[in-house]
Amino acid sequence: MINLKLTQTVKDIEKEINKSIATELNKVIRTKNKTVLGVFKRNIESWVMAQPEIQSLLDQGGQGSLNSQFGLRPGTADISVARIVSSIVDSTTVNVKKINDKLVGGVTFECQSKTFANLLGLPDGHVLTKKGVDLHWLNWLLTLGDIAIITGYDYKPSQMGRSGGGTMAGGGSFRISPSFAGTLENNFITRAFSGKEKEVKNILMGIFV
Repeated sequence: MINLKLTQTVKDIEKEINKSIATELNKVIRTKNKTVLGVFKRNIESWVMAQPEIQSLLDQGGQGSLNSQFGLRPGTADISVARIVSSIVDSTTVNVKKINDKLVGGVTFECQSKTFANLLGLPDGHVLTKKGVDLHWLNWLLTLGDIAIITGYDYKPSQMGRSGGGTMAGGGSFRISPSFAGTLENNFITRAFSGKEKEVKNILMGIFV
């Protein structure tokens, strides 16, 4: 017969086990920090590119598209979209909070400043109208909702105009469709991240497990 006698309380043993687990988890997180950031950035790019606003901006000559409504010249939308998406992706950081012996801690992702200053400062979000007026179209997509952009004129779909998808004609007022209009709290970027909790979890599970 073998007799065993515990020299530690169950609570002490549990604490030691948690401490060992925390040490291993922290080690894994440190070694895979860059991998996590890289994978997460690639997914962010995919999520943003899939948004209807982005696809409409890229729809050169499409009647009723944002590309045509904003009068974007051929080839300019591709460059503008690439720089906008790149700025969103580049703003992403991973903050690691060391896991303690109570197994509290983990990884926090921070994406895109709530002020959108990095995007609103891009020259690519502007276009000059025929009258030389600066139309900051990206500001309307991100913050200004569906208030009138131009009064006295409205967009008319056609095969004419700088974009090949329409022109501005006298009368009425021009505003972004409510389906595309954005505010600080609800725009194509916030919508790109909405409901992605499960995907983020799967990303992390695929890397750490």
